Parts: sequence; structure tokens; C-alpha cells
Amino acid sequence: MMSVGQTIRFYRKELGLTQSELAEMINVSTQAVSKWETDWGMPDISMIVPLAKVLNISTDKLLGLTSDETEEEITSIREKIGHHTVSFSADEAQRIYDLSIPLFAQHPTNPEIAFWCLESLSVLIIAKRTNADKQTLLKECKRYENCISRYETNPDAVFKSYYIASRCYTFLGEKERAEQIKEKLPHTFGDRTYWEAEFAYADGDMELALQKCKESFAEKARFIARCIRLCRNISIAAEGETGVEKQLALNEYMLHILNAFLSGGDYLPYRMIYQKTLLLYGMVKQYADLDMTDKALSCMQQLLETRTVYLTFLNDSENKHCLMFPETDYIENQYVSPETINTYVTDCFDRLSQLPNLQGSSILQEIHNQM
Repeated sequence: MMSVGQTIRFYRKELGLTQSELAEMINVSTQAVSKWETDWGMPDISMIVPLAKVLNISTDKLLGLTSDETEEEITSIREKIGHHTVSFSADEAQRIYDLSIPLFAQHPTNPEIAFWCLESLSVLIIAKRTNADKQTLLKECKRYENCISRYETNPDAVFKSYYIASRCYTFLGEKERAEQIKEKLPHTFGDRTYWEAEFAYADGDMELALQKCKESFAEKARFIARCIRLCRNISIAAEGETGVEKQLALNEYMLHILNAFLSGGDYLPYRMIYQKTLLLYGMVKQYADLDMTDKALSCMQQLLETRTVYLTFLNDSENKHCLMFPETDYIENQYVSPETINTYVTDCFDRLSQLPNLQGSSILQEIHNQM
């Protein structure tokens, strides 16, 4: 197993950074980094999270608390848990909780495991599926909350943990504590408003959830994908799976706002164009399912145009951010490759090709030529 110094050196080199570059990024001297890497000194506790964030590793990994076997175990549990949105069943929460608790006992400084524990426990508390007394539950929530706030390097994960922790405290009757947690959610750029939408949705107040979702969307496009998903969930909760037309009306609203954002010029970040691509991808298929051919074709044309702009942005090494977005606000490369975007376009074309009134049409051929 590598020492802390060897770990710092290894991952610094993996990122192609010099000692002086790493030192500048975390505001220490080059001599300090050199001492760490040669194990003549240890980073101060206050430097652990900044170091882990810059090196793109977990704090457990940096401190040598995670072996390759442990990484494999965590990966295995992660696959078993899967991805969840804000709300899931108590049975699913119990399954996740039972998987996470033993792992957290072994790795009490791992924020990802702490989050699994906190999220699943919150569902169990709200569903009244736990026999533990109030003080035990409060202590448990606090333990997970402290781990996440101390060791998590992703701000968005920290903010979501605030939202979940505040719900736990609310349902446990600790409203003052819940309010203190919610106040940690930033009001800037729509972040607080978005999480208020999540609160309302989880509490079953669909009208307030939709209002807050729209406000967040208009304030900042950072949560576009989430707002689209949340609006879909709201429409289903209000009208069932048949609420497609209401969902499309919400999508048209969000497309209008997106176009307004993007009309400001090429300085706007490529993330927004990517989100517009995802939105149009869904709209083409939904309109096709409703046999609304004109609407489906209009969205398809916009999708092709947006793809062209998006690929132009991908080929440009500059101007991919602006002051509206923090530097950490990025999308993983595997989700934004040209191949992925082209898959969206191809899927939409294939769906349009199945419409009886478009088969063999010149319009469809023209679209094919643009692909």
C-alpha cells in the first residue's frame, strides 16, 4: 500500500501537474508538497479535502484507508444500489440501508457511503419503518451529516445531503435544526430554489414543486436536466403516465427559456447546449408517440441545428464556461462525446421513420441528408 506521500506523488503525475502547480492550486509552498511526497511531513488536516479534490480522489484513498479490494467492494455495492432520484420506496430504502451500514462501519470517513446511509435512513424515518428511538436516529443522522460535510469534495453532493438531513430533522421534530441546515443551501443561481422544489415534490405538494422548479430553471440553467426530470415526475404524480401532454407543455416552456439563455451569444457554456440536445431528444420521441408530426419534425430540425452548434463548442478549447457557472460545474466526458450526441439524433430519426405519414417522404430524406 502506498504512503500518503506516494499517493500524492502518483496522482499528481497522473494529472500531469508539477509540484509547484499543485502547490499553487492549494495555496501552499512547493517545499511543502516536496516534503509530503518524500514522507518528511504530512499535510495539515485542513489540506486533506482540498488535496483530494485537486487530485480527483477520495479522502480515504488519499489517507491510505482504501485498498484495491475495498475499492472493488465499494464499486460492487454502488452497482447494487443503483441510481435513485429524490423519492423511492421504503422497501428499496431498507435494502440500501442494509447494504450500506456494514460498509460505513468499516469506512467512517467515506462520504459516498455516508450519503447512502443518510438517504436510505431518511426514507425509513419518513415512512416510520425504523424502531430506533429519536435520540439514536438524531445521533445517526448527525454522524452521516458530519462525514459528508467534512470529507465530500463535490459541492452538489454536499447540498443534496443538507436537503436530506433537514428532512430527517423535520420528521424527527427538530425543526430548528432543520432550518439551520436549510440555511446552508446557497440562494445564489437558483440552487436553493431547486432544492425547495425537491422538498415540495417529496412532500406531495405538486403545485409548489412545479412553481419552484420553474423559478429555479429561470434563475439558472445548471439544473436543467433535473428540472426536466422533476417536471416529468410532477406530471405523472398529478395525472399518471397519461400526463404526456402536460409534460410536453412544460418541456416547451423550458425550451423557450433555454433559447432565451442561448440567444446571448457564443460566450454561453456548452453545458446548456448539451441540455437543450437532451430536451429536444425527448420531445421528438414524445410528439412522435402522439402522432403530432409537425411538432416532431420541428423539434428534429432544432435538434440537428443544436447538434451542429454543440459539436462546434466541443472542438473549441475556450469559452466553455462563463460567470454564470462555477468551474466545477461540468459534465462527465462520456455523456457528451460526439458519438453520444449522434446516437440521440439517429434514435430520433429512426422514430420518425416509423410514422406512416412520413415513410418515403421528401422531408424525411432531407433530414437524412443533414445527418
